[in-house]
Amino acid sequence: MSLDFGMYPIALLIIALFIPLAYCIKWKKNELKDIILLVACGAIIIILYPITFYLSNAFGVIGYSLGKFVLFVLLPIATIFYIEKWKIKDILFNVGVRKKNLWKSIMYGLIAAIATIAITLVISASTKIDVFYHGIMFFEAFTEEFFFRGVLFLYLIGKTNLKVAYLTSIVGFILVHPQHFTSIFITTTIAQAVLLTIVVDKTKNIIGPWISHGLNRVVPSLIGTLFTL
Repeated sequence: MSLDFGMYPIALLIIALFIPLAYCIKWKKNELKDIILLVACGAIIIILYPITFYLSNAFGVIGYSLGKFVLFVLLPIATIFYIEKWKIKDILFNVGVRKKNLWKSIMYGLIAAIATIAITLVISASTKIDVFYHGIMFFEAFTEEFFFRGVLFLYLIGKTNLKVAYLTSIVGFILVHPQHFTSIFITTTIAQAVLLTIVVDKTKNIIGPWISHGLNRVVPSLIGTLFTL
């Protein structure tokens, strides 16, 4: 049995976005307007997500990655710019695209990658690697890290609190992978959601989690290819 969300597979993201919204309605009304705008950003991402399918059909994995970059990176940047009136470099810094703690972030990210890759290898059969496809998907992992660990965690901490940001980021990441809900692969998704959020909490840098996320997409298939040679 699999869940079919049609053209809107990330529709459940809206559930996670109600977490900071409910918190601000109850406890932090001064941030409510900004959170409403962030929820609106998430709703627009959901509505426009079919763009990724159209671009994928037209341009393959490059088109898909371009669509994800527009929705998960450029649209949130535009939303934060509207809210804060920050310069682009300040937006990037505040969502974890920074040099500070870079090597610490990478080190922790690699440790997390070892754990998630091990889980992936145990619970699923690895397919052969397609160098071009998996290379693009490695870099595309940045889009999800930017949104879920950068925006819905680091940026959200300042608008709500650490617990709300943790819950929103982790739940949001899990909910946008409904294809795993009825498979054992949900274990890896949950492990990534938790471990990579912890890495960002400890380092305030999303580069390590991006590398970790990307490696989890590439390494199991690479190992699968090596074992079939």
